Amino acid sequence: MTQFLTIAYNLSAIDNHSYFFDGAPDSIFCKTCGCCIDQSYLPRELKTPNKADIGATYDGRFIASLRFKEYIENLKLSVEFSLVNEKNQLFMMQPQKIIKYSAQQLENLCSTCGQYFDCVVPIPSFYQETGKPLEYGMFFTSIGFGSGKEKSPAIILGIETALEIKSAIKSLKLRGADISEVFMPND
Repeated sequence: MTQFLTIAYNLSAIDNHSYFFDGAPDSIFCKTCGCCIDQSYLPRELKTPNKADIGATYDGRFIASLRFKEYIENLKLSVEFSLVNEKNQLFMMQPQKIIKYSAQQLENLCSTCGQYFDCVVPIPSFYQETGKPLEYGMFFTSIGFGSGKEKSPAIILGIETALEIKSAIKSLKLRGADISEVFMPND
């Protein structure tokens, strides 16, 4: 029977029922495939009907409340928060450290922007290189997953960081986060 080893955790979030790119200018998208080519874009006033502490837009951007932002900042993780709604104090959350990932399935390479339109089935390449589980930190994957403008990096947590955040979700009643294991066969 195959044994599995937890090597990290994936942070995902509840849908906040909004589109990050709603109303975005055409210039931030590839004219050929439609993928985002300007990752610095921020909406002026993102509206999110779901009031979770962390949510994800339909197009894959992580949006944090002021409460979640302050909690993560206290952990001293390398995460950038960009204001996307001043009135409701909502922030796009972007880990600054990158962890190597690849995809099992890459399809529809665009000759204009060089991106794959479809990128699915994440593979934690970092583990194949290091042979070690992640212990601490919050990371963006080195590639985005999904299709077209909905493609975005996943957020990966070190094991200790995930346990710390899981505990805070319960004690502080933080809403919207889902933390799941990333595992590899341990033969």
